[in-house]
Amino acid sequence: MTGIVDLIVWREAAALATQVGLAAGKMRGFGVQSAAGQLLRAAESIPANIAEGYGRGVSRDGLRFFRMAKASADEVESHLRVAGAARRLPPEMIEELLQHTIRVRYLILRFAASIERRL
Repeated sequence: MTGIVDLIVWREAAALATQVGLAAGKMRGFGVQSAAGQLLRAAESIPANIAEGYGRGVSRDGLRFFRMAKASADEVESHLRVAGAARRLPPEMIEELLQHTIRVRYLILRFAASIERRL
């Protein structure tokens, strides 16, 4: 039986959440605690929603959680772009995290599409 940790999409999302957590601890500037907290919560909700959707199987309800995971990835991207504009993190760190976020979002969309085809 396949478990959640066997899913590439979940592993990539969990790795992104870990990277974001490390980056959030390095953020600097005014209002950084609030910004870092929002960024971290959004990043951690991605693998959590993937796990929830996976646990509900091939169903409309499961698909809803994959859509929430995608929306959380969109939120992470927004927070990262704001952090970059505010110079709260080095540009190369922002770029690396953005690329990882885009990859995770792509994997979520592919996984959700495969569920939709089976419904």
